[in-house]
Amino acid sequence: MASETKPIVLHIGDPVKWNLDLYAQFSKDFTVIRPSTEERQRDKFMKALKEKRWGDFNAIFRPFWNTGGEMGRWDKDMIPLVPESCKIFASAGAGFDWADVDLLAERGRLVC
Repeated sequence: MASETKPIVLHIGDPVKWNLDLYAQFSKDFTVIRPSTEERQRDKFMKALKEKRWGDFNAIFRPFWNTGGEMGRWDKDMIPLVPESCKIFASAGAGFDWADVDLLAERGRLVC
């Protein structure tokens, strides 16, 4: 699933409902992959990361605070499965209780 010309963004959560024009432009600038709700369940999500199902993606994008968290806490079991190519984890909402931000930082991931 590697993209020769555009960075790959893993969109976790529901489809975008607002700012559709901006998202359309985003989708032109990046290769956006959105796993299904079923694929985002923790065991299946971790298995997919191990298998590199979505390739060497460059960023994770979670546009809504109330979706995209089906896989549970991003912790010592899940974070090492994220490919080295992924440098950004952008998530809507307040706080970071859903992720071990120290471990993400140690692995060179920017969380915003």
